[in-house]
Amino acid sequence: MNGMPLTQICEKSGSPSLSKVYDWIRTDKVFADKILTARKIAAQTYLDRMITELENADNGNIGIIKEKLQHYRWLSSKLIAIYGDKQQVAIDQKVEIKWSDEDKSYENEIKNVSESE
Repeated sequence: MNGMPLTQICEKSGSPSLSKVYDWIRTDKVFADKILTARKIAAQTYLDRMITELENADNGNIGIIKEKLQHYRWLSSKLIAIYGDKQQVAIDQKVEIKWSDEDKSYENEIKNVSESE
């Protein structure tokens, strides 16, 4: 079943349904990681195949090959970081502000302002 899309694998007799596989992906992180890894490998494989197809292209099929290549490049850019159009750095920061129970001077300042009115 190498190089076969998941939809075709699930259509084969004895295979789980596509919805069942999607349930497993949603609920089982290890399984989801394996599927993602398989898709990354497939994307690289398709790109390698496209190189061969481009080298053997002629005037009759160059348009179709270019279209396929564009699709596989887009897919690879989403699945394989080295093919992405841009690098993105995510920063996750947590800022916590606490008022000390010992320092109540702000309460006195509020009272002073209120009393002066």
